[in-house]
Amino acid sequence: MKLRSISALAVSAILALSVLAGCGGGAAQSGGAAATTAKKSTTAAAKTATTAKTATTAKAAAGNTATTAAGGGNTASSTATGEGGRPAPPEGKDTNNGRPYNLTLKAWDNRQQKYLNGINATILPIVDKPTTITIWLPFHSTVVTDLNETEVFKALKQRTGISVEWMLPPVGQEQDNFNLLIAGNNLPDVFCNPSNYPGGPAKAVDDGIYNDLTPYVKGGLMPNTAFLMKNRPDLVKDYVDDQGRYLSIKGIDIVPTSPWSGLWVRQDWLDELSIPEPKTIDDWDAMLRALQKKTPHPLSIDIKDWYGVATNFEFAGSYETGYDYIRRDGKTVEYGPVNPGYLPFLTKMNEWYAAGLIDPDFATRTYDDYVSNCINGVYGAFGMAYGDVGPMMLGGQKKDPKYQLKPVLQPTATAGQVIHLRQGDEIVRSSNSYMTTKAVDDKIDKIVAQYLDYWYSQDGGDLFSMGPEGVSYEWDSNGTYKWIYPDLVNNPDADFWTLMDRFKSHYIQTYLRDSAAYIMRPEVFECIDKWASQKDDWRMPAAITQTPDEAKELATLEADITTYRDEMTVRFITGQEPLTNYNAFVDQMKKLNVARVVELKQAALDRYLAR
Repeated sequence: MKLRSISALAVSAILALSVLAGCGGGAAQSGGAAATTAKKSTTAAAKTATTAKTATTAKAAAGNTATTAAGGGNTASSTATGEGGRPAPPEGKDTNNGRPYNLTLKAWDNRQQKYLNGINATILPIVDKPTTITIWLPFHSTVVTDLNETEVFKALKQRTGISVEWMLPPVGQEQDNFNLLIAGNNLPDVFCNPSNYPGGPAKAVDDGIYNDLTPYVKGGLMPNTAFLMKNRPDLVKDYVDDQGRYLSIKGIDIVPTSPWSGLWVRQDWLDELSIPEPKTIDDWDAMLRALQKKTPHPLSIDIKDWYGVATNFEFAGSYETGYDYIRRDGKTVEYGPVNPGYLPFLTKMNEWYAAGLIDPDFATRTYDDYVSNCINGVYGAFGMAYGDVGPMMLGGQKKDPKYQLKPVLQPTATAGQVIHLRQGDEIVRSSNSYMTTKAVDDKIDKIVAQYLDYWYSQDGGDLFSMGPEGVSYEWDSNGTYKWIYPDLVNNPDADFWTLMDRFKSHYIQTYLRDSAAYIMRPEVFECIDKWASQKDDWRMPAAITQTPDEAKELATLEADITTYRDEMTVRFITGQEPLTNYNAFVDQMKKLNVARVVELKQAALDRYLAR
C-alpha cells in the first residue's frame, strides 16, 4: 500500500497522544519515518475526493443523491441494472440470493408499518468470488470470542460473499492502537467507531486516511443510503458535513428509543420511608438526607463519563449549565463551566458532599465499582443508562428481593423552571464507520461501499438489529417480532443483555437500527417517556463539525482548558478549593482563551444551523 502524506502537525499530535498514553518508542519511530518519507498518494480516492462536486447544503445533498442512485420514484420494477450497473434481480421476497430485492418500501411479511423503513437495493452476493475485508473495531464481550462465529456475521458472509478479518484493539488501549495504525500507515479497510482523528474526519480525508463516500453515494453504489437521504430529509442535516459530504456511514436509530440515560432512585427505599418522588432540588435535598437512614452516602455522581454530568447534565441542567458547551436558546454557544449557572451547581454539589450525601470517592470510582455499589445497596440515587437497569435489577434482587429502581426527572432549581438540558434524542447517532483509502489501493473500495450500504437496507438493518430471522427472532401474528434464540428462551435465568452479542449487533451500531429491539423491563419504557418529557434543546448537536484549521486550533486550546476544568471542578465540589476562588477560576479560563474556543464552536453551530 502506498504511503500517504500526513501533515506534520497531525503526525505530531498522533505520536504525542501515543507517548502520553504510554506507547513504546519503536512504534513512534516507525510513525516518524512514515511522516518524513511519505509522498502524497495519487489514488482514485484522492482524485475523487478533490474533484467530486459536493452539495453545499443538506437540501442539495438530499436532492442530488435522489437523482443518481436507485431508491425512489418510478424505478422499482423497470430497473434492469442495480448499483454499479450490475444486472438486477426481479423484485421479490427471495429473488436476491435468497434475500429480498425491492426499490420501494415493501413488506414481504406481516410486520407492522413501524418496522418498515428501508428498501433492499443491494444485489447479493456482492462479489462473485470470496473476498475478505479488514475491519477495526473496539470490542469486548463475555460471551463472544470470535465475531465471525456470531449469527450476524455468519449470515452476512453467506448473503454477501464477503469475509471479515477483524482488527480488535486491546481493551483500554483503543486510542493508542488507532494512533499507531495511522502513524505506521497500517490501515484496515474500515474503521468502526474509531477514536478521534486529530483535526477531525475532514482532515483525515485531506490526509489520505479516510475515503470520502460522496462519490459512491451519488454514483449509485450506495442506493440504500441514497434512499434514506431522499425519503427522510430530516436525517440529512445530522448526516452530512457542512459541505454536504458523506464522510462516513452513521448509526441511524430508525426506530428510536431515546433518551437512554438519566437519573434513577431506589424506589423501594422511597416507599419504605414515605418519600415522594423528587422533582426539585429542594426535594432532592430532603430525599438524600432521609436516605442516610439506609446508607451513609446515598448519592453517587459521575462527572466526565456518559452516565454522569457530561452527557446526562445531572443537576447541572437544573442550573442551566453543563460540563462542556451548551447552546442557550438553541443558538448561542456558552462554555458551561464559566457561565452563570456553574457556580450555583458547584455550590449545591459542595454542600451535599460536605454533608456526606455524595460518595466521598466519586471522583476516582471506576465504572465497575460504581455499578457494583448500585447493585449492593451502597447508593440510593445515581445516573445510569436504561440498558444496565435489567442486569442491575437482577443482581440487586438476589441480595434484596425488594430492590426496585425508578427513573426520575432532572430536578428544577426554581419555581416554574423549564429544563432544557438532559441526555439527548438523536436519530442519527454519533457512531461512525469510515472506509479508508487502503480499500482504494487494494481496489476493493466499490465492494466495501456496497457492503457498508447493505447495512442500511431493510434486510441488513433487520439482521444487525435482531439477528437472522428464524434463528433469533420471528414475526408473530400481530406483526411484531418475538425472540426465539434457544439459549435465551430455554433458560429462565438467561439475561438478554449478556447474551445478545451472540445473535444481534450492539457492538456495531452504524446501520438502520431498531433501537427498541431488546428485551426491556417496564421501567425502561417508563424512563424513556419520563425523561423525554423534558427538553434537550440547549444541548449542542452531536453532528456539528469543525474545519480542519478550527479543529487544529481547538485541540491546542482545549487541552489546557479541559485539564483545568477537570481538576478544579472536583476540587470545588470536595472543598479542596474554596468556592470563593471561583472568580479566579473564571479569570484563568479567560487567560486560557476560552472566549476563542466558544467563538470556534459558535462558527460550527452557525454552519450546522444553516445546513
